Amino acid sequence: MKQLIIASLAVLMAFTACVKDDVYPYTSFSGMENTIAYNENDDVTVSVKASALTKINEINLIYSVDHSAPKAVAMTLDGKKYKGVIPAQAMDAVVEYYVEAKTDGAVSKSAVATYTVGVIPIDFTPLKLNELNGNEKFIEIVNTGSKDIDMRGVYIQKDGNTKWTAAEGITLKAGKFLLLYSSDVTATGGAHEGYAPELVFDGGLSAKKAVRVQLFDPRGNSLDDFNLTTLLKSQAPASYGVNDNGGWYYQDATPGAKNINGTDVVFE
Repeated sequence: MKQLIIASLAVLMAFTACVKDDVYPYTSFSGMENTIAYNENDDVTVSVKASALTKINEINLIYSVDHSAPKAVAMTLDGKKYKGVIPAQAMDAVVEYYVEAKTDGAVSKSAVATYTVGVIPIDFTPLKLNELNGNEKFIEIVNTGSKDIDMRGVYIQKDGNTKWTAAEGITLKAGKFLLLYSSDVTATGGAHEGYAPELVFDGGLSAKKAVRVQLFDPRGNSLDDFNLTTLLKSQAPASYGVNDNGGWYYQDATPGAKNINGTDVVFE
């Protein structure tokens, strides 16, 4: 019997040694940015970080001008970033681009970014998450800056999945709030019947479960990150809101208005 067990173990070990570990073939992108095209004489350099668990065989910058047929430019590694150059375009031309990486197992694409020749890019960094409410099911964004911000392309992820992307025409004025309601609430009608569909995020929002809500600019750069990692023993009494000190606290709900500082901390 002992010899049989030893022989069986030897066969199992040999079989295991022959099984090749699966390698996740996809490429992730971060920190994508471009230089500014102030006028029609300016080339634009696009840079991005790209990482994969397997070798990246090829990485290209794909761009189109005013919805024309896309063109590809090979990117080269410069330090920690890949870089490629979009040649100068006419004044007011709209250029859309993304990065495409090829590995042995997959082709991966970054999010699509846009710039207009002659238009100074928008500073999205004043945009912050301000209040989250799992009872009334809303997410509130605040513009902490001194200038109005065109929100087009700004997006929110919940637990790693994109739940809302700002459509064209949404502008958040300086010092004001943007209120987004869950599709779970708007679907039931009532007080939220007819709520603007472009201000509805997909799915719900829990008041007692661990949750991560992230705010990103159109290029995928993080603007804010609410990361509640622990399960709550009971349902949150009202909202998670930002106090004047920048920390997250339990607060009375103030949708669309300035927060009222809370005393019970969620995290700082």
